[in-house]
Amino acid sequence: MTDNKALGAADPELSACVLASAGTGKTWMLVTRLTRLLLAGADPGRILALTFTRKAAAEMQQRLLAQLKQLLQADDAALNELLTAMGEQPDATMRHQARHLYETLLRHEQPLRTSTFHGFCQDLLQRFPLESGLPPGFELTETTGLLYEQAWDALFAEATTLPDGELADDLDLLFDLSGGLYNVRTALYNFLNHRSDWWAYTQHHSDPVCFADNKLSDWLEIDPDAPTATRFWTEKFQRELDVFSAYLDQHPTKTNTGHSQLIQQTLKNTDSPDQCLHHITPVFLTKTGDPKARKTTDKLKKQLGETGTERFLELHVELCEQLQQYHDSLARLHTWQASTAWYRCGSRLLEHYQRIKRERRLVDFTDLEWKAYTLLNHPEQAHWIQYKIDQRIDHLLIDEFQDTNPTQWHLLKPLLDEMSAGTERQRSLFLVGDAKQSIYRFRRGDPALLQTATDRLQQQLNARQYHLDNSWRSSPAIMECVNRVFDNTAFGELLTDFSRHDTHRKSLWGRVELWPLFEDAGDQAEQQACQPDEPRSTLRNPLLTPRVVEQKRPHYREGQAIAKRIQALVSVPVILGEGKQAQAAQYNDIIILLRSRTHLTEYEAALQE
Repeated sequence: MTDNKALGAADPELSACVLASAGTGKTWMLVTRLTRLLLAGADPGRILALTFTRKAAAEMQQRLLAQLKQLLQADDAALNELLTAMGEQPDATMRHQARHLYETLLRHEQPLRTSTFHGFCQDLLQRFPLESGLPPGFELTETTGLLYEQAWDALFAEATTLPDGELADDLDLLFDLSGGLYNVRTALYNFLNHRSDWWAYTQHHSDPVCFADNKLSDWLEIDPDAPTATRFWTEKFQRELDVFSAYLDQHPTKTNTGHSQLIQQTLKNTDSPDQCLHHITPVFLTKTGDPKARKTTDKLKKQLGETGTERFLELHVELCEQLQQYHDSLARLHTWQASTAWYRCGSRLLEHYQRIKRERRLVDFTDLEWKAYTLLNHPEQAHWIQYKIDQRIDHLLIDEFQDTNPTQWHLLKPLLDEMSAGTERQRSLFLVGDAKQSIYRFRRGDPALLQTATDRLQQQLNARQYHLDNSWRSSPAIMECVNRVFDNTAFGELLTDFSRHDTHRKSLWGRVELWPLFEDAGDQAEQQACQPDEPRSTLRNPLLTPRVVEQKRPHYREGQAIAKRIQALVSVPVILGEGKQAQAAQYNDIIILLRSRTHLTEYEAALQE
């Protein structure tokens, strides 16, 4: 169940955007929306509900069938109560209709579809394989690790065949800049992981790498073909260096004399401009690239005079600025060179990867999204395909929209445009999401698209916005913590439309504890305490003295603290639940969530002990 004020989101006559926090009845609202669509006479075969995982799609289907079965089995009083909770006004006709929804749905020729984004894309491409450029009967691969490795081997085989070619040179440059084989492979695999971004960026360009190179050089404001150093190592710059050297000689400290000699040696040699600029850089800039400090002193004024001192400091500032500009230009050039090598190697690796899949009639999830996007936005075929799809979808529901990526959003937009353009029959769109729950950033999920989609639906379909902020799971302590984190804080500024949260379970026990970080200081003290008393110069007797292994184990110590806290929760005991469901906390009521499995063994060791 959910709040009465939000029941309007389930109205089948309206399009709605629901911002639903965790545990607020989002799935119930989705299922209720589907049920009310069926009650309103919607054709099950024209309803499509999309979510992000097969498990979520299956759960939605099961929950819908369970609710329809409940309507079938309820007596009149219970059925009136169920329909009223959904926002309907039951009568004899509606009760009769509600009791037949379960059978109607099971017997319908085209069932109500609950699917994933990728499942929808796969169905679409299987209907239009030739138009999408795919072989009929293609197969979907869910594991790409081996394909990545085979593409990597093909890339290196190509580079080895032509050791003096451009690809080999680019790989050598990436090796030098990245510091080894592992980092180069990681960088190029990242290119494959973001291949749909690359396709979108270079779409409609015959030479994608050249286009990307030119755009990057424009953004960096450099001319890769023009020598960088010659723009700075000019006759005027050298004259100013000579004058600055003369001022240094007039104030002959040990440092100034050494700097003056370095300047004069640089001016006299015939090195390249790049080498000359690098030689004199330590005279003016620190290792971090900041100008060295020079200021007016009485001794400096006495030796150079007022005018000389002023000119000396002015020259120092001018020469520092020019050297900083030179190093900045050099850094921009190196960035362009590294990026260009990455573009070329990455695009070539991508060609091998796509070729291997094409030869085996395989597509992956990224292919599904991209091919569906290009199919629905094709300049010649898009309108016909959109029309064919539009004939099959009257009501579209999208769950977990905060994890939508840009490609998915752009393939949805033509469908939304088609739905908003047609007025010959009842159409609706229902969107659910919560920016706080976005977890698919590694798959390019962009929570900002939730607000973008909400704004667009309000403009095109006159969609209404609803908030579900009252939890049916959590205690007041948890909700208060959420409010403090996001209300009037830097975290809250990341959300464009945050509203304070509450809970229906006012008497439920809860507690939030924030622990300090377990850092390395405690480990060092632990190591010092374990050091043997004998001096290091003596040999250790391995039979009597154990080896001292110095290692930092903050995660293990954190695991010890967690284990101690769990023992306290179970031994007190803490009462979980309310009323007849209340019970003392047991070990199997506790779950520990980690960001990654990297240090899992440290926590397990502490818990086992």
